[in-house]
Amino acid sequence: MTRMTKHVWLYLTATLLALVAGCGASSPQEEDTTGSAQLFGTTAQAITSADVTLVRVTVSAADMPARTAELVKTNNQWSGLLGMLPAGTGRTFSAEAFNSSGTKMYAGSATGVTILARQTTAVSITLQDVSPAAPFANAAPVISSLSAAPGTVEPGGTVTLTASASDTNPGDTLTYAWSAPSGTFAQPSSLSTTWTAPSSALTVPLTLTVTDSKGLQGKVTFNVNVTSGNGDAAVNASLNTWPQVSNLSASATALQVNESTTVSATVSDNDGDTLAYSWAASCAGTWTNATSATAQFTATALPGSSTCNNCNLTVTVTDFRNGQAIGGQTTGTLSICVGPKKTAGFPPDITETLQSAASTSANGTVVFRVKAVDPQASAMSFSWASTTGTTGTPTTTADSSEVAWTAPSCTQTGVTPTITATVTNTYGLSSTQSFAVTGLLACDPSGWASAGAMSSARSSFTATQLASGKVLVAGGNNGSGYLSSAELYDPTTHSWSPAGNMATARYQHTATLLSSGKVLIAGGNNPWGLSSAELYDPATNAWSSAGSMAQVHSAHTATLLPSGKVLIAGGDNYQVSTIAAAELYDPATNSWSSAGSMSSAHWGHTATLLSSGKVLIAGGRGSTPIAAAQLYDPATNSWSSAGSMTSARLSHTATLLSSGKVLIAGGYNGSSALSAAELYDPAANSWSSTASMAAARYSYTAAALSSGKVLVSGGNSGSSALSSAELYDPVTNSWSSTASMAAARSGYATVRLSSGQVLVSGGQNSGTLSSAELYSP
Repeated sequence: MTRMTKHVWLYLTATLLALVAGCGASSPQEEDTTGSAQLFGTTAQAITSADVTLVRVTVSAADMPARTAELVKTNNQWSGLLGMLPAGTGRTFSAEAFNSSGTKMYAGSATGVTILARQTTAVSITLQDVSPAAPFANAAPVISSLSAAPGTVEPGGTVTLTASASDTNPGDTLTYAWSAPSGTFAQPSSLSTTWTAPSSALTVPLTLTVTDSKGLQGKVTFNVNVTSGNGDAAVNASLNTWPQVSNLSASATALQVNESTTVSATVSDNDGDTLAYSWAASCAGTWTNATSATAQFTATALPGSSTCNNCNLTVTVTDFRNGQAIGGQTTGTLSICVGPKKTAGFPPDITETLQSAASTSANGTVVFRVKAVDPQASAMSFSWASTTGTTGTPTTTADSSEVAWTAPSCTQTGVTPTITATVTNTYGLSSTQSFAVTGLLACDPSGWASAGAMSSARSSFTATQLASGKVLVAGGNNGSGYLSSAELYDPTTHSWSPAGNMATARYQHTATLLSSGKVLIAGGNNPWGLSSAELYDPATNAWSSAGSMAQVHSAHTATLLPSGKVLIAGGDNYQVSTIAAAELYDPATNSWSSAGSMSSAHWGHTATLLSSGKVLIAGGRGSTPIAAAQLYDPATNSWSSAGSMTSARLSHTATLLSSGKVLIAGGYNGSSALSAAELYDPAANSWSSTASMAAARYSYTAAALSSGKVLVSGGNSGSSALSSAELYDPVTNSWSSTASMAAARSGYATVRLSSGQVLVSGGQNSGTLSSAELYSP
């Protein structure tokens, strides 16, 4: 058998042998001053040799050297005679039992033993298990919240029930059960469900029971009036205990002051020993039958903490043998909640609404009003919001609110202005009422409109559309320093919100949307070149390290490859020289590796992912502006020539067309801005000229529209920032003018949104800009 986990006792009992001189008596000339002890060992339960293979006894005292002997096992008895022990008082006999691995399993001692000269003394030692079993512990599940809506339900109507529950014991599995004497539940075993009221008016008690995998339950019962109802919610509790406690239960786990609960402990002892019980509480209260396995506790005052499980009920169990405590003891703790019972929360009921007009014209005014009651009779607050237009200052009373809304001059096609009132009670539960207004003209579908403003003015920053449709802008320069801040633009509300701060302020860096949905920020300047990289996680709105590149890169390019890796190419280290080296970032390992080197160093160049999976690097500047172009092949991690453009240029744009060709336009040739444009044909690996833009520009952006056309806007003419915009049509190889931006800007960021609109933000125009604009094709 294996080593038992319950208490097992090993008894060593010596029998008194009243020996006198006998054959070993001393001669009259030499008095014998020693005695002896005869020991026999038996066990209370069957123990095999795998459990105990050695019993060692040590005799010690202050006036004698310690004496150790091993007993011999014969017919399941351990025996041995310890002779020649110095006579005297205060002797201690210590016994230890070991298994075949040399592990001590039992230990015990007898103290104050007297050894008489020429006699054998009886000694009794009880050896106890040195490794008692771990305590049993369990905590009751806690129903932490419960809400029901609406507060008023007609016969046959539906009430939405939402609850949350938790259990502090790791590994416990919770099951849920809704019950009621009438009506039906859509999902009776789910925390969130709906209850359909019966066809007649009556008050119905609804009960939620949460049970853990050990059978302990938490329960909430509240009444719902079919015509108008509130409810009550009760908070449950948890329990905990130790040795050989197989269960601990309570008739109620949530008490108010002066309420009682009956607690019961189920305890076993493998040795059949008598068990004694003693109950105690960590909070104020009184006990009945506190020395029994089943006792009653009455709470008499609120504990200092209002958190659930704020009162511990503890039972101490001690085992006895022959009327003596033999050292086996265990405790069990039941944690309950003492405090006011929670009630189910109902949101406010909006009982009246008013809208002064269903439609209006440009800049017209419409008045809206709501009136509400709260089922709990708590105070209510009112707030108003609109998708467009201007909401005035509301006039609010205890149960109503009124606001005047001014319409915009026009709305986007397909967008209906919506004004929403929200009513919230003191329990944090809310109801909303939305109003729609028609009659407004659609805005010009081709042109620019305001997209609000960032909280920080910035230039030479990045803008990246996330999988959610929102746009992340990060870093940049505000004219007086470098920025670490980031912001999010929400196209649905045309609003900006914070997105945390990067670990390092930077500008002239790159941003790449990874297949995981995270955004890689790499390199840049502050004020010299940076090698560090960071990751933005939209799920947590937080930043983390992405390691460091082998060398610094600024004014470089970053391209997401079909493999999911990111190619960083070229740039300037802002201290020594232009860079030809390239690196690869692997999101799977959060690590960097070499991607070889370009044949010449570039900064201010462009990088375009072709349909073949190769990357076209074009233009830029080394010691002078460059016309040469190169191709990176991810399959071979190598570089090859892509010929030369007709014009050397940097700070230009490169746009992949639907035909697979690449449009290169504008830029700076070292002495002036360019209007010239050209096309790269990957199939022929060749360049050809195309029509020139109406305006020469550099440090601008280009966006491919869903129509296949390309929008270019803003930039710098060489003497000032531009607001003009143009469209390139690949079908006709021609350029045409389109509406100008509201603000001239260069060094800004552009993103084509999922809606097909184009967002531009920030940049420079005699100063750094925070404004943003939307272009509707």
